[in-house]
Amino acid sequence: MRLLWITCAVSLGGLLFGFDSGVISGCEEAIQGEFALAPFWHGLVVAGALIGTVFGALAAGRMCDRLGRKPTLVWMGVLFLVSAVGCALTPGGSLGPHVLGWMRLVGGIAIGGVSIAVPMYIAEIAPPEKRGRLVLVNQFCIVLGIVVSYVSNYCVARWLPASPSVVWRTMLGAECLPVVTYLAALWKVPESPHQAKVEASAPLFVRRNLRPILLCFTVAFFSQLSGVNAVNYYSPRIFKMIFGDGSELVPLAGTIGVGVVNLVFTVLAFFFIDRFGRRPMLIAGCAAMAAMHGLVAWQISLGAGCTPYLALAGVYGFIAAVAFSASAVIWVFISEIFPPDVRAKGQSFGGMVHWVMCMAVSWLFPVAVAKTGTCAFAFFAAMMLLEMLWAIFFMPETKGMTIGGEKWCAK
Repeated sequence: MRLLWITCAVSLGGLLFGFDSGVISGCEEAIQGEFALAPFWHGLVVAGALIGTVFGALAAGRMCDRLGRKPTLVWMGVLFLVSAVGCALTPGGSLGPHVLGWMRLVGGIAIGGVSIAVPMYIAEIAPPEKRGRLVLVNQFCIVLGIVVSYVSNYCVARWLPASPSVVWRTMLGAECLPVVTYLAALWKVPESPHQAKVEASAPLFVRRNLRPILLCFTVAFFSQLSGVNAVNYYSPRIFKMIFGDGSELVPLAGTIGVGVVNLVFTVLAFFFIDRFGRRPMLIAGCAAMAAMHGLVAWQISLGAGCTPYLALAGVYGFIAAVAFSASAVIWVFISEIFPPDVRAKGQSFGGMVHWVMCMAVSWLFPVAVAKTGTCAFAFFAAMMLLEMLWAIFFMPETKGMTIGGEKWCAK
């Protein structure tokens, strides 16, 4: 029970990761409207957190080695709090987008940091036969955080009797409550037992680490070309493409549905990742994701002839597939493949690749949709077919093996 409690306490960092990632979807249009932002600059403000994730991922590995896993998690919590308060107090006028962008950047640094430190910490305290499930608790909390942010946004939009400028600031400031809970939960969490064994001076980019580096790069690279965060960040716009402009509350309610599907299939992945293994789940998931993206692209391309609920099934089917496969596998797999002396650096490298790709996709997705329409979804489908081939021919299975061990490397 103590192991589970520690895992859940640390995984609240994942809940903040999810909340901070999902909350912007409910207010990005209001932000664009208040500050009259062109699509390029609007994408930059939305992606401000993602720019920060790259720096957070790069810094977290060094901080974990020098300060320790637990102090790194505490510092990330402080940054989450600064970001939430700063976003809530964003001024109006020409200064507003700059303040908001910087505060989102600070939150992004925290997201990048916990995306590295949390799964690494859990992987180090977990026994091999339970490692997949326990690391997946973090992914569950990420998805739960997204759902909480969607519900929070809906409740604020539905029941807060205020102007749009107050509503979106309240949506972003609501993160303060889970941040305080997270910092309180960390109070009695011990340091990782692997911390004392780490030689911070060990280099990552040497020949013996070549294979885990390449595997880490590839799985992180493809994880964002699935389009998962394009859907997470811009789901209200996607629902408007499907259902039309209608009520402002319809896209928010539909977004909650995306979050619930994500949560349900993340829970299912929890029961299967240590039974089926990482590789089979990713192969099956990539095939399903490609099919669902194809369905959405086809339906939206029909314009007025679109069958909305068929397109909706495509969106929900994609979310189910990515939750059960790629999103469940990536952080477990990366936490398992590096030797102990470079685990923090390797996890940091994988996080950096993941967040660079996430930033690029989230920044460019509105531009791509405006210029090419459904081609963006067709592109995601093609990328998932490529990842499926990579998983079939090159990805090793790491289920039940010692983290950073040589057994899988010899296969």
